[in-house]
Amino acid sequence: MKRDGLRLRLSGTFSGSLSVSDDESKVRKAKSSVDDDNMLPRVISSATDTRTHVVVELYETEKSYVEAVEILVKKYLHPLKSPENAGLLDAFVVDEIFYQVPAILNVHQEFLEKLRRRLEQWDLQQKVGDVFLDVFTKPTVMDTYMSFISNLKKAKETIKTAASSRPAFAKFLDAMARDHKGKLSLDNLLIKPVQKFPSYKLLIQRLIKHTDQSHPDHKLLLDAQKEIHNLLELINCTERESLELEMQQQSLRELESMIEGLSNLVTSDRIFIRHETVTIPSAQGTIKDRALFLFNDTLLITSVKRRTGTIKKPIPTYQSSIASQMEGNKYKLLMRINLADLEIVKSKDENLRRIMHEVETLTEDAKTLAQISEHVAALHYPHTPLEDLVRELLCSVTRQLSERQNSDTQLCFMEISVNTSSGSENLTIIFSKTEKRSNWEELIIETKQKLSVYGHERPAPEFLSPVPIRKTRAGLQFTCAAPTLPPKGQSPDVWVCNSDGYVGQVCVLTLSPNPQVTSCNGVCNARILCVACVPPAPHTTIDLPPTSHISGANKPGISISDPDDSCKNIRLDSSSSSDEEDDGSSSENQDAQSERSHESGSLRYATRTLTPNHSKSLSTPHTGQNIQVHPVMKSNSNPAVDKQAMGITSGTLSSPASRQSSEDSSTTANQPTMWLGTEDGCIHVYNCLDNIRIKKNKVKLQHNSGVHSIVYVEGKVFVALGNGDLVAYCRDIEGSWAERSTIQVGTGSTPVSSMLLSEGRLWCATHSSIKIINPHTLQIDETFQISSETKPISHMAVSHGAIWLSLHNAAQLRGYNATTRELICEINITPHVTKMLHGCDDIIRQHKAACLRVTALLAHRDTLWIGTSAGVLLTAPLHNVPSARSGLTQPHITGIPYGHTGHVRFLTIVENPVPQKPTKPTQLKAKGLSRRSANAEKLQKQAENNKNNMETLIISGGDGYEDFRSSTMTEDAGREDSTNHLLLWRV
Repeated sequence: MKRDGLRLRLSGTFSGSLSVSDDESKVRKAKSSVDDDNMLPRVISSATDTRTHVVVELYETEKSYVEAVEILVKKYLHPLKSPENAGLLDAFVVDEIFYQVPAILNVHQEFLEKLRRRLEQWDLQQKVGDVFLDVFTKPTVMDTYMSFISNLKKAKETIKTAASSRPAFAKFLDAMARDHKGKLSLDNLLIKPVQKFPSYKLLIQRLIKHTDQSHPDHKLLLDAQKEIHNLLELINCTERESLELEMQQQSLRELESMIEGLSNLVTSDRIFIRHETVTIPSAQGTIKDRALFLFNDTLLITSVKRRTGTIKKPIPTYQSSIASQMEGNKYKLLMRINLADLEIVKSKDENLRRIMHEVETLTEDAKTLAQISEHVAALHYPHTPLEDLVRELLCSVTRQLSERQNSDTQLCFMEISVNTSSGSENLTIIFSKTEKRSNWEELIIETKQKLSVYGHERPAPEFLSPVPIRKTRAGLQFTCAAPTLPPKGQSPDVWVCNSDGYVGQVCVLTLSPNPQVTSCNGVCNARILCVACVPPAPHTTIDLPPTSHISGANKPGISISDPDDSCKNIRLDSSSSSDEEDDGSSSENQDAQSERSHESGSLRYATRTLTPNHSKSLSTPHTGQNIQVHPVMKSNSNPAVDKQAMGITSGTLSSPASRQSSEDSSTTANQPTMWLGTEDGCIHVYNCLDNIRIKKNKVKLQHNSGVHSIVYVEGKVFVALGNGDLVAYCRDIEGSWAERSTIQVGTGSTPVSSMLLSEGRLWCATHSSIKIINPHTLQIDETFQISSETKPISHMAVSHGAIWLSLHNAAQLRGYNATTRELICEINITPHVTKMLHGCDDIIRQHKAACLRVTALLAHRDTLWIGTSAGVLLTAPLHNVPSARSGLTQPHITGIPYGHTGHVRFLTIVENPVPQKPTKPTQLKAKGLSRRSANAEKLQKQAENNKNNMETLIISGGDGYEDFRSSTMTEDAGREDSTNHLLLWRV
């Protein structure tokens, strides 16, 4: 009955006569008749539109694919795991061969069933694009296919090995292949999942071609095409990655077979990078040929001897086979060095630039004299004296050139120090060319850094590019930076603050499509000390307080909670969001003049009348509950001073200007904002989405001391002032920043120098102690002393249960357990920075070491980033918290090859959305330094990161840009020292 009803519905649907194109005729001719058990395609084949026939073709190909996968499960997997066939293969081997096959079958059975239901209810407006989206956008589908493909090579090898070692299993495979209607073997069936998604892509393209844009399925098909394309790219990337991994493993096996005495070389995590023929002086003074083989964790040194007699050439397994490059020689292992035990001993290379410059100059002179000699010989006038002089000069230049080239051989030497059980041993390696020595030195340093800091589990930070920011005024230096909070799916901007002590400037760095500075504009006449992004007010229902508690509630604005006066207001900048600002005022002087005129001539005040403090309650937007004002929130300072410092006036205003400011403030509450704190005590508040070039600040808050730090915590903004006060701003019931409470944390001589959030509480560093504040009660819960020294704390960072801090003008880091407050380790960064400065001039190196200090700290995931006054950036892995009880020592500090010529001024982190596509090979991967996945679990993890569609960027700001890998001076050295640079890494 069901089939008859379906036949009637479908015949009624397509009873109309439509024109038939040649393409449609071909589609109908391609339809094969089916038996009575599969009536669905036979009925729909009577339709005359191409779109319907493509859907039928999709259904038929899907049905055929499901049948093929069912054969894998029902004819192979289940019988091989049945008790009667227990002797054919072990159960774990069967699971390894058919890994993820049952999961793939479940996915496509669901897809086939949904297609069948759509065809049962088919009409001209029916959709199939949403079926693709429902099934193939599930995270499990991508994970399943990636895991299957990464295991496919291993599964085929297992089948081949088992068939050769177990005749009964080979007979079983032959019997199953004969029984298959297409005579397909197990290998041929296993490859079908890899071939499936290209057919989806082609069928969807045909569906889109024959679906009108007004059809409800058109947009769904476009979305499905995008999803299938992304999934296909990811599958292809995984397949290539698996192939590369197999090729890498094969090269390791070839090397192990060709080097005498070498064993245990092949591991899933080891990558071969490069090999080179060199010479090494022996203890007896003779120089012998040797070969270097560099891996991501090991360096091999072997002897090299020419083979005699008939050479049996190995059969290369792929085009760039290592064996084909090594044929004709015999290799014997002499040394196997762990890269962690190897250090490159830096020689004094200060003369390299001079020697190379002399060689280049003499070479050019020799060419010029040779040309002069030819011209002299062509003279008709007697020219013997001139010819003799030119010949003499040419001989002299040639002799000096030969001497310089011979002296240049010392630049081909690379000395390494190896830590052995008997102590340190030095070894000199001689390369054929200076360029090769330099490349190998750079490669070893880079490989060691990746291994020591990031191990085998995580990729190293990928250096993207330096971004220079030209100075619009002499003396401008970076002070701070923070990313904005963009709309969902868009890239954030980064606000980078500069100052020369007189003018505060904001440079906007956009990240999409490529990092570039879009604007630099002066915003104030003071140094900007801090910047923070504050999210908009949450959209929740607020419990309104009784009307008797609030006067003038229809005029929301920013106000102050003062125990001595209930009617005080914080001023709002007047033309805050005017789109008619002069776009040409790019200079700081014009901005400053406009700001002064603006403040004096057209200030508008947003007012809000408050009841006396004893009856006033704070309403928290995120809870909807009223919290009574705690006594600690009352200001202990002179109220008159507070009012004057805050720019407050008495009374209420109901002018149109006041109402306009109130509307602006309400609008600001619904948008993310950037808070800029200045040295003269001002906080300038801007909307994140405003163009800072043409719009003034939304809100201007004035304090009686410099603003040192701003932190947003759970609906509150905490502001640390230079007089030791900590000001907490809270939102009112409309979401505006209306309440202000002051906590005295330090003094004018010991202000709060750094703040961070840890375990839901605010940690404030004041001089050499840390005060922990509860952000809800605004009470100081705990105070602990970190040192008896007179040096104050300068920077703090928290990661993995540890608080890391640096002291003012000190080259030391201290780590404290965030729970027990115990000191877990102390780190001196001096030797690590000195190692990175090996290529600098002696005077510069000594100067940087003498005044070395930590200038920036940033903890991200399990890595601590350290900025220094020498321009060197250091990283330390923080997988576990060091402690004496756990036996963990202090983290291993490693220098990053790229840094600044001068101070590192700040470090910040940005989450940036990226297109959903497979990660492109990086520069490190091209060199063989990238760590490729070796199992399904790692591939799934990589897929999850791709799905999140986000990338994390670390940004360093400082004076100049320098590549510390080079131990030689170049013509460009020092050229960009005075230019501020942003350095970007992808982590």
